[in-house]
Amino acid sequence: MKKHGIERQTLAVALIPILVLALLLEIFFTYTRFADQDRALFERSKLIIRQLASASEYPVFSGNHALLQQQVDIAFAQQDVNFVIVLDADSKFLAGAGSTTNIYERERFEKKSPQTDDPTAFQEDRKVLRLFYPIVVTQIKLDELGSGSVADAANEPMGSVIIEIGKDRLNREKAEMLGFNLFLLLFVLLTTMLIAMRVSRRITLPILEMNNAIRRIGEGHLDAHIAVANVQELDVLASGINNMALQLQNDRTDLQQRIDTATLELRRKKEEAEKANFDKSRFLAAASHDLRQPMHALGLFVGELHSRLDTPEQHKIASKVEESVEAMSSLLDSLLDISKLDAGIVIPQIQGVDIEAMAKRLVQDFLPVAQRKSISLHVSCINGMVLSDPVLLERILLNLLGNAIRYTPQKGTVLLACRRRGDDLRIEVRDNGIGIPADEQQNVFREFVQLANSARDRSKGIGLGLAIVDRLAKLLHHPLSLRSAPNRGSTFAVTIPRMFGVDDLLAEPGHVPTAAMPRHDKLDNLRVLVVDDDMLVRTSTAGILESWGCNVSVGEGLEEVWYKYSESHFDLVLCDYRLPDGNGLQLADRINVHCKIPPAFILVSGDTAPEILQAVNERGHHLLHKPVRPAKLRSLILFLLKQRQEAN
Repeated sequence: MKKHGIERQTLAVALIPILVLALLLEIFFTYTRFADQDRALFERSKLIIRQLASASEYPVFSGNHALLQQQVDIAFAQQDVNFVIVLDADSKFLAGAGSTTNIYERERFEKKSPQTDDPTAFQEDRKVLRLFYPIVVTQIKLDELGSGSVADAANEPMGSVIIEIGKDRLNREKAEMLGFNLFLLLFVLLTTMLIAMRVSRRITLPILEMNNAIRRIGEGHLDAHIAVANVQELDVLASGINNMALQLQNDRTDLQQRIDTATLELRRKKEEAEKANFDKSRFLAAASHDLRQPMHALGLFVGELHSRLDTPEQHKIASKVEESVEAMSSLLDSLLDISKLDAGIVIPQIQGVDIEAMAKRLVQDFLPVAQRKSISLHVSCINGMVLSDPVLLERILLNLLGNAIRYTPQKGTVLLACRRRGDDLRIEVRDNGIGIPADEQQNVFREFVQLANSARDRSKGIGLGLAIVDRLAKLLHHPLSLRSAPNRGSTFAVTIPRMFGVDDLLAEPGHVPTAAMPRHDKLDNLRVLVVDDDMLVRTSTAGILESWGCNVSVGEGLEEVWYKYSESHFDLVLCDYRLPDGNGLQLADRINVHCKIPPAFILVSGDTAPEILQAVNERGHHLLHKPVRPAKLRSLILFLLKQRQEAN
């Protein structure tokens, strides 16, 4: 149903009753006036015909046609008379005026006068009124003997008079009267409408102004003000709205002040948190650097020691030392991974990955660990390809599987499953371990958070695995989800887009694993320059390289090396990043400028600061973080030498 505004409804309320009343009055008075006019015309016509009938009595009786015609002419001269006819008792024409071609008989006049004693008959239509009136004898008759007697009371007719009255003037007067009445009605309606509109606007305009003001207030313009109207009720409403807007404006000002204060406080706390995070990063970088120096030397010494030991007992002790070094190296590597991801230098290499092969390989690698805890490790994966970075994706699944096995009790179950979800593939790692409470499920992705390791048992990890998983999933744009409940296990799921049409395509390896490098290739007579400001590191590095058959030269700083070896030629330069008089990147730049065939260059650093990682990544050099495992160092050297050989 269509809705109308206040102004239209007000006009309807004002006009409809007046219109109905005016129409009823117009109809009543017009009908009454028309009836009066018709009655006046009829009475005047009766008067004319009766006078003519009375005046025609003697001329008809005496046969004086001249006098009779004179009376007819007098009657015809009356207003609106069309014709007059006088007939004798036998309805023969005696006299007439006007259009007398038609002879009217009394029998044709069917209507009689309303008065019973009135002998007038008439015939009427829209244009004319015709009347018939008899001519009767009213004098005393004399008998043949000369004695007089009174005439018969019936007044026998001796003739008749017919007269026709035209209604043209009357119809014009009626039309003029009707037009005037309609004009008057229209004038009254227009006047009423104007008055109603003026009155309604005194109501609607303030209401519309209030509506606009309320809309502006809703949009936030609390300075909107409504002018006071001339209607008492609307004045009260306008004053209330103005007071409400003023109160809202005061409240908003107060709230804005509170928001500004809270914003300043939050900004201050944010800056403090950022400063604390920056200080933490600097502390971790410095601590990592200071710890890596001796760890790096220790690892190299242990590697050299293995090559010099003879008895199994000696190798067993050296292996225990190597395990301790490996544990500390894993901790430092996790810290390094977090620093790399925070620095934004990890660039995913998206390509096709054979997810089934990767899943089976990971399960095979974790199978010995699971068997030691009597855990059933299963894989249920479809054959297909996904689009991801194979190295980063493998690191995600490796961390999730490691956590699942670590926190699943003995004789538990761990499942690695893959399922299709539309155009994506959902990889799930399920376990029936201790589970995670709902209020802690977001905290487990934070650094160093371990819900079930308050004693910081190193065998249960250090609390960086899920933090790395979360960062890698965001970097790869792979949604990560967690579903868990206490004592009911956990399900970590990663959603990866599928690669269509190439399900039989094998994934290209993103990097060459160190385990795949040949470990027994000879490095005999390889000319190597070792640059490091730490004497212990120089000695340990030179010792293990010499045990591999390399010819090693050492230097402490940038200027010393350039002074002593600027004319020498080396196959490999192994340089620390931080030097007393510069850094390793400066040495690499000098070598690239002055050497026609630059040697292979490896940077070694114990510093994990993001800006260092970013700078090395932009130059395209290889960076190893201390402590460096001997096998990894040997593999990288062989890899770089192979690249140089293929390039030449």
